[in-house]
Amino acid sequence: MESSTEVEVMTMARCWLCGGQEHDLVKAGSVPNALDGAAFRITDSSYGISAPVYRCRSCGFRQCHDLRSVLPYYAAMEDPAYETSRAPRALQARKLVEQLRPFHASGRLLDIGAGSGILVEEAARLGYAAEGIDPSVWLAARAAERGLKVYCGVLPGEVAGPFDLVTLVDVIEHVSDPVELLRQARAMLAPGGIGLVITPDVASLAARMMGARWWHYRIAHICYFDRRTLCDALKRADLAPVRIFRPSWFFSLDYLLDRLAVYAPPARMAKGAWATLDHGAAQSLRFSGRDLQEGLIGPTPLLPPRREPDRTAALPPR
Repeated sequence: MESSTEVEVMTMARCWLCGGQEHDLVKAGSVPNALDGAAFRITDSSYGISAPVYRCRSCGFRQCHDLRSVLPYYAAMEDPAYETSRAPRALQARKLVEQLRPFHASGRLLDIGAGSGILVEEAARLGYAAEGIDPSVWLAARAAERGLKVYCGVLPGEVAGPFDLVTLVDVIEHVSDPVELLRQARAMLAPGGIGLVITPDVASLAARMMGARWWHYRIAHICYFDRRTLCDALKRADLAPVRIFRPSWFFSLDYLLDRLAVYAPPARMAKGAWATLDHGAAQSLRFSGRDLQEGLIGPTPLLPPRREPDRTAALPPR
């Protein structure tokens, strides 16, 4: 369900996924005249405010091609509220790493878009040789203060692979060349390596019910995936999905109520309790980027699926 019925065909911009040149405007934009790093904070709560969102007529991918050069904003971005919510975010990061342990119980892990190193820190506590990379000078400095190995910049930067695990948690929706980002992630994988991608699902029930007020419509999000277009992006990067699942997010109760206040004033409640919110508006993919000779996960999308007992490392559905 979309709140706008306006349709506009664009022939100048190319689809960042398939290269198509015809797009329909599916959400009008409301970007402030003057943008700065504050609009790109991880904890930004200006839900429903985004650049114009266009849907490719060829593949259905949604992108904000009016706002594609966003890296300088991330480099300048500071987010103190992100640090104050570190404890619940660490719980979520730990849960994600634990779900990857059946694939690789140890080894090297790279977190792309690592922020201040929350997932890097949790992975290190679980025994991984973990490091990350993030474009924010401020967030990378916060990671350094905690003794965490988080490079400041973007791939490839100073990062030296290969890695057994590569994670991209809420990152791919922030870039104007998502397929290239996935290719870079693939290049970092060791033979038999596994990646994890988490991104909001624009086809989710929450997205359809909220329409233009969906909480993942934000200035910082310049492209939007559903399951089909995310799998398409993986295929174009020569990656194969292993398992698709919906993660859970953990927030402190006061943080959650503050977010809900955007839609309705919350009642005053006790502080310090924990709340768990099923991330029904998100999707996750584990993927393998190696071929049958090198990997234990299965073929790349360029080859037909082949069933071989005990050859895949995919976890059973939960």
